[in-house]
Amino acid sequence: MEKAGEILQKHTIVVLNKALKHGFTQLPRYILKDKQLSFGARLTYAVLLSYAWQDDSCFPGQERMAADLGTSDRSIRTFLNELRTRNYIDWKQQGLNKPNIYYILDYQPLEIEAERK
Repeated sequence: MEKAGEILQKHTIVVLNKALKHGFTQLPRYILKDKQLSFGARLTYAVLLSYAWQDDSCFPGQERMAADLGTSDRSIRTFLNELRTRNYIDWKQQGLNKPNIYYILDYQPLEIEAERK
């Protein structure tokens, strides 16, 4: 096992928590604080982000997302529709038995803040 000094010479951030070494996903504050989104929609957004960071793209199937969140694919469709309605995501259908291509849209804070006021 390496000594702490040797590790710090190689790395500026050292993760000692084994669970965190497998990665994590940050949830944007505007998603976290959007009271019009259900808890499930917020988690679905986080799952989409976790897939997207892998290869700069996001191609998970709804069954896979449902399994990851411990819910049904019907619930996932509801959550995805919530996110689409709020203009956080969109998707393109590829065809039968192929996963959708999901797009995490650019957040436009000025437009959204103007709507709230």
